[in-house]
Amino acid sequence: MADRSFADDSTVNDIPWASVFDAAANVRALGAVQSEGFRAASEVVDRFVNFVGARNGSEAAQAGRPGSERGRNPDAAMVLAGWEGILGQFAGSIRNGLGGSPAMDFGDQGGHREVRLSAAGPGAATVEFWLHNRGPLDLGTIVLRCGDLLAHDGSVIDSRSVGFEPGAVPMPARSSRGVLLSVDVPSGAPAGTYRGTVLADGHDDVWLPLVLSIEP
Repeated sequence: MADRSFADDSTVNDIPWASVFDAAANVRALGAVQSEGFRAASEVVDRFVNFVGARNGSEAAQAGRPGSERGRNPDAAMVLAGWEGILGQFAGSIRNGLGGSPAMDFGDQGGHREVRLSAAGPGAATVEFWLHNRGPLDLGTIVLRCGDLLAHDGSVIDSRSVGFEPGAVPMPARSSRGVLLSVDVPSGAPAGTYRGTVLADGHDDVWLPLVLSIEP
């Protein structure tokens, strides 16, 4: 079987099956797939723009209108609006995966943003946040913890109501992992804002504020 690898320009020559189980390779694969998709979308939109431009030029010549009239064509405006939407979607996916979401960065002190979630009553409330290891060292398995959640009036949601999936996260060098945090809001919990702190066992220089809002 031929060798399959990532090219230096972040394109995908083919992805080896072993990379499915390699967290660092998965991050590289995500970037490669996004890059390939962006190039493909660019090519489709460019072809469409060229087609519309050529058609408008032909219509303008037949009607005796100057070429500058094409700038006001509604088809061209529709294409430009679609192009802006594509750019926004790709920027959003990259931002969510690489830092736009709440994150613990083991190369920096503290965390980025706060983890926020809300509940309309009893039951599970969930939110995703990220762990980033940008360095060259394997950090081993990270175990996450959270204390009690406390409201300003003294109301408490016990720490046992807070869970993580996965609770133990392997963090090899240069990798990122998404973690789902859930709070099981107990029946009878008063409405209000509850605050706590997410910690990583063995890493006292990183943390994330947790804010739970229970609606009336």
